[in-house]
Amino acid sequence: MSQLKKLFLVLIAFTLFQWMVKCNSLEKSNSESLTTTKNCHCNDLIYDDLYNHFYIDDRTLPYSGICYEKYKSGKIKLTKEFLNGKLHGDMLRYREDSSKISLVEFEDNFIDGRALFYDIKGNDSVVQYFKKGKLVSKGHQ
Repeated sequence: MSQLKKLFLVLIAFTLFQWMVKCNSLEKSNSESLTTTKNCHCNDLIYDDLYNHFYIDDRTLPYSGICYEKYKSGKIKLTKEFLNGKLHGDMLRYREDSSKISLVEFEDNFIDGRALFYDIKGNDSVVQYFKKGKLVSKGHQ
């Protein structure tokens, strides 16, 4: 094989190697761009208008995880699920006896899905349905 062909193959191999390393480092930096914490207190979260997301310490790192609030007794009062800095999943409110007050489903910071409100016996008494923050139907049971 001529020297020129060998040089060409080495150059191609080097280029492919550099490209693979760059892609891996981009994937790594993208996966590290989210702040993921198992849970935190909801008061620890900060809403950033510019980025339109919630974060804890660094406004460029959106929070993913669950935040909570507790009663003085230590029992859970509220939980909210976040994904990529946005309310995404369920927001649950509890009475001090741990029975549910309400369940509201979110997607990208909008109420999206069901909003259930429970009576004192734990039965869902009001059911509302939302799509991207707009009420589409409601009913009483």
